[in-house]
Amino acid sequence: MATGRRPPAVGIAYHPAFDQWARDHLADFDVLEIIVDHCMDRGRTAQATIYDLVGRIPLTAHGIGLSIGTDHPLDERYLDQVAEVVAQLKAPAYSEHLSFTAVPGRDLATFLPVPRTEAVARSIIAKVRQIQARIPFPFALENIAYLFDWPDSTLSEPDFLNLICNETQAGLLLDIENVLLNSRNHGFDPYRYLDSLSVGIVKEVHLAGGVTVEEKSLGRSFFIDSHSHPVPDEVLDLLEYALDRHTPTNIIIERDLRFDAVSELLDDVARVRARLAKFGKHGNGQSTAGSPS
Repeated sequence: MATGRRPPAVGIAYHPAFDQWARDHLADFDVLEIIVDHCMDRGRTAQATIYDLVGRIPLTAHGIGLSIGTDHPLDERYLDQVAEVVAQLKAPAYSEHLSFTAVPGRDLATFLPVPRTEAVARSIIAKVRQIQARIPFPFALENIAYLFDWPDSTLSEPDFLNLICNETQAGLLLDIENVLLNSRNHGFDPYRYLDSLSVGIVKEVHLAGGVTVEEKSLGRSFFIDSHSHPVPDEVLDLLEYALDRHTPTNIIIERDLRFDAVSELLDDVARVRARLAKFGKHGNGQSTAGSPS
C-alpha cells in the first residue's frame, strides 16, 4: 500500500431503510456515505434524520442525480443544493457517477455510459471544472457498471478516466465490483484495468455484491450490479491489488436490496479490515474521513 497517508476508513453507504440498524452499529464503522439526493427529495423529516448523524460519525457525500454525461448544461440550481447539503453534512468531499441518467425533460432512472472519446472527455472536463468552481469540496467521479458500450468509443475506460482526472485533479471513486462485472460482461482483464489507472488517482472505493442472471437473448449469463449480496472474494482480491498503487480515503460497502439481511454488512466490514491488516493498515474508528488530495 502507498505510504505517507492515513489508512482507509471502512464503512457503509447509509440507507434510510436501515436507519435504526445503522445507528445501533455506528461503533462498527469508521464512516458513513450519505446520498446527497436523499437530503433533497425525501422531505424535511428524512433530511433531519440524516443531519442528526452529523457529529456522531464522519460522513462523506455521494450523488446520484447530477447526470454529468448528458449533452446539456449542468443544472446550476442542483449544484447549489448539493453544495448546501455537503456543507450541512460537514463532509470533506463529494462524488458522483461518470454517466448520464437523464435527457432534457426525462429521467432515465438508470446509469448509462458515455461514449469514450476525446471530445466527450473535453466536455466532461469542462463540467468538472464548473462543479469544482461551484462546490468548494474535493470532487471525485465513479466508474459505473454498463450493459453496453458505444461503438464510437476510441479510448479505454482507464485512459478516459485518467484523461479527465489528470486534467482536472478530480479523484476517482473506484467501484471495484463494477470493474469485475464489466470485465466479465465485456471480456477484459480487471487486473490490467487497474494497472492502467494513473498511480494515486483512486481517492475512494466502493464495494458491493451483485447477482448473475441468464440472458436468453445473449445466450449466456450476465452479471448485474444489484448491491444485494455480500462482497465476493474476487472483489476483495482486486481491492488488495489496487491498494498496492493507491491509498483511498474511504472504502465504502453498498447495500440497496435484501435489507432483511443487512447484518451481512458487518461481516463484509470485517473481511475488508482483514485484507487491510495484511498491509498493516486497517480502519479502527479513528479516521476523520479526510478529503481526497
